[in-house]
Amino acid sequence: MLKSNGENILENKNQPKTAILSIVNLTKKYGTRVAVDNISLNIFPGQIMGFLGANGAGKSTTIKMLTGLAKMTSGNVYICGKSIKTSFEQAIKNVGAMIETPVFYSYLSGYNNLKFFAKLSGNVDNQRIQEVATLVGLSNRIKDKVANYSLGMKQRLGVAQALLNHPKLLILDEPTNGLDANGIREFRMMLKQLAYKEGISILISSHILSEMENLCDMIAIIDKGKIIQVKTMDEIKHSCLSAGSQYIKCNAPNFSGKLITQNFGVPVKIQGEKVFFTVKDKRLLPQMIVMLTQKKVLVYAAGEVDYSLEDVFLNIINKNHNTSIS
Repeated sequence: MLKSNGENILENKNQPKTAILSIVNLTKKYGTRVAVDNISLNIFPGQIMGFLGANGAGKSTTIKMLTGLAKMTSGNVYICGKSIKTSFEQAIKNVGAMIETPVFYSYLSGYNNLKFFAKLSGNVDNQRIQEVATLVGLSNRIKDKVANYSLGMKQRLGVAQALLNHPKLLILDEPTNGLDANGIREFRMMLKQLAYKEGISILISSHILSEMENLCDMIAIIDKGKIIQVKTMDEIKHSCLSAGSQYIKCNAPNFSGKLITQNFGVPVKIQGEKVFFTVKDKRLLPQMIVMLTQKKVLVYAAGEVDYSLEDVFLNIINKNHNTSIS
């Protein structure tokens, strides 16, 4: 289980093995361009899967195919065992989704907006509307007009709409846009409760990698239309340990890396502003800092490597690009 920063996380030790979402050899082409390239992925009950990728990697296209907003070229998607190709209505009834910025009737209250969508569904009562408003932290403002909502409140209302039908799978694309730090934390805890208490599976994409690290059980990384990693955060971090056990962050990483190799005989790896390396004698680290300072390098930070998801993501993407080039 991922670190919780003191938050109480319930564990699904007896998690069923049947996938709620199963993506099988999914491909999407636009003419000769391959946007999504033969990807496969499983998400199980109560699991929160982070879906990461740079702009244009195929993330949004995949999400649109999962929800029927884009037609797949080949492959298939199964939701609760039902194919969206052959049994779309049966499959999609198990899905709640918020893709991009939700759109509501601004002249109506949040409650009446949800009531409108509830009527379209045909099987949602007023009690459920109140329940989802409470779940997303809007119970005190649900009777206010949406015109008076902040962007963050509209995001919460979008999630409330996605939850109306008691979905088994929740798909969220950049759901924390517009939320302040407090709102993001509350939103994170809400999603954890939905997953760990109610067993809802969640596929979530976000550019706020620190939040993904705090929220997700699993991380799937897509690059150039291909899924290149599907692992827990601990597994992903462990796979990057070869980058080095110490680091120095500075204003001239390439220059500093050359100096460290020349003066200490240590191989280095550059990532952003950081120089990574492995030395058995940790007393060498302060010696390196002194040497770099004498060479007019501005050292911002140094120490033991503690990889963030951002570090890991950049490392994996850079490695994949270097492999593709060679």
